[in-house]
Amino acid sequence: MLNFQHKINTEFIFGKNAEKNVGKKLLSYGVKKVLLHHTGEDFLIELLDKIKDDLLKNKIDVYELGGIEPNPRLSLVREGVQMLKQENIDFVLAVGGGSTIDSSKAIAAGAKYDGDVWDLFTKKSDIKSAVNIGVVLTYPASGSESSNISVINNTDTNEKLLISSTHLAPSITFMNPELTYTLPGILTANGIVDIFSHICERYFSPDTYIGIIDRMAEGALKTLVDIGIKAINNPEEYIYRSEIMWIGTIAQNNTLGIGRIQDWASHVIANELSALYDITHGMTLSAITPAWMRYVYKNDVIRFARYAEKVFDIKLENDKEKQALEGIKKTEEFFSSLGMPVNLKQLNIPEINIDKLAKSVQYDQETNTIGAIKKLGITDVKKILIMANE
Repeated sequence: MLNFQHKINTEFIFGKNAEKNVGKKLLSYGVKKVLLHHTGEDFLIELLDKIKDDLLKNKIDVYELGGIEPNPRLSLVREGVQMLKQENIDFVLAVGGGSTIDSSKAIAAGAKYDGDVWDLFTKKSDIKSAVNIGVVLTYPASGSESSNISVINNTDTNEKLLISSTHLAPSITFMNPELTYTLPGILTANGIVDIFSHICERYFSPDTYIGIIDRMAEGALKTLVDIGIKAINNPEEYIYRSEIMWIGTIAQNNTLGIGRIQDWASHVIANELSALYDITHGMTLSAITPAWMRYVYKNDVIRFARYAEKVFDIKLENDKEKQALEGIKKTEEFFSSLGMPVNLKQLNIPEINIDKLAKSVQYDQETNTIGAIKKLGITDVKKILIMANE
């Protein structure tokens, strides 16, 4: 296990009726003014009204900003930053899922910065502080409810960039699995793929030693495979919803990734697909991941073979390569069973420009590569995209 520093700043309030503690808890944090940030969708109205009433009952002033879209937009972040600065708002409460939380984090960071918030994403300036953030989670997927990352889409430049800072980790997250009962099946599927991918980015590591972190990751992946389609077919089964909600959290707050080199190539490529074609993140991940696996598996056949055994119960002791390939095939079948695309054609992009897409990927500035289990340059990325488009 490599040296690491790991700190989770988030207090978790998990279980039935968790959101009913919002006002009292934020009052104990000394909060005076709250920005409620959300998508504005109809299914949130009743929940938002209850939260507002509870905040007001605890003498906390409430401001609102709706309109968040998938692949959250820089334009709305700038609007939120202006609100926080003008009204001297001291807390941002995200009510929703990953896009809402990421937008809230960007607003919180921008409110403490004198220049344009996009400077923080283009690395023109570092994040030195942020307004405190809280979450009422309604859509488990991104793990943003306790991570220190925010990803924002600049539609003017077709860039989807991220910032990372300990200042961005939410102070408190309210997690009631019952709030996810009304999620459409396709959104649940997107969330499961996103969570699954977050774990894979940490599991498929150039580290060869198998230890506690690997075994925890394998258990989480297998649980998602076991309950994924059951959760979609039984949307009000608390057991399934609670498992998915908590796995989503630990998948991205680095509980399953400490002490190891991580990959993240699939995410980097998928992010560019989302930015260029405005496609939901989970769908771009499910379309790219199988091709990425087939391209890199020979760099560690043993790890991919172990993945096949521990996650999908495939045992072929005398042919590790075949076992590895069967695991990749089962991954593809798992995504398909959830109703998710497993190649670029199934994304229904009218005309995909592979050269442009590969060139747009955010490569490491020093090495001009992405990934870790296999270092991928632009030529490698093109080959993966071609494989994913066949």
